[in-house]
Amino acid sequence: MTQREKVVAHVAEMIQTLGVKSVRMDDVASSMGMSKRTLYEMFGDKEELLFESIKYISEARPREILAEIGPCENSLEMLFRCSRAMLDGGVISDMERRMALNLKKFYPEISEKVRHYHAEVAINALSDILKQACEEGYIEPNVNIELMIRLFFSIMTSAVYENSIVIPKEVSREEAYGALAINFFRGISTFKGMEVIDKILAEWCSACVGKEQDAKGENE
Repeated sequence: MTQREKVVAHVAEMIQTLGVKSVRMDDVASSMGMSKRTLYEMFGDKEELLFESIKYISEARPREILAEIGPCENSLEMLFRCSRAMLDGGVISDMERRMALNLKKFYPEISEKVRHYHAEVAINALSDILKQACEEGYIEPNVNIELMIRLFFSIMTSAVYENSIVIPKEVSREEAYGALAINFFRGISTFKGMEVIDKILAEWCSACVGKEQDAKGENE
């Protein structure tokens, strides 16, 4: 790990512990045992350091998920397994939501830059998967993949970060986002693709029932 990477990781930890507003360049330089001049030579300004550190925080979870899901039979299965892993871990943590709100309040330019960066990374990754799924015959060939992804991502981002979806009290946020994602992908899938989706959903339902029965047995 380079010195720059160490600083980014350190500031990422500070953001998660203290909040983005509490990060001061003097404190960063002091805690890293370097001069503030050296710190500015690395990053130019505080905004660049905050941006790189928030990227580091946000990219950690997708990397962990990709490492954990293992081999998949096709691109559609990989997509759903990644989505399920993210939903199981919570769509977005309270820390991430607070960080996003504080960024928007105190550093609006960084907030916009971060959201734009995340959007483009997610859109490109999802586009690559869906294009492969289309080649495999799981997605309708006449679908404008980039347009549909951008519409879907816009809705999901707004719902996740701004709590813009009003859902019944008995339905969790993760269940609501999962239903939204499932219906979106089913809407652009071929019959072959829908069969794969239904198979995956049936396996998930069966696993959930098994966990409920195990829990019931333990309680008895």
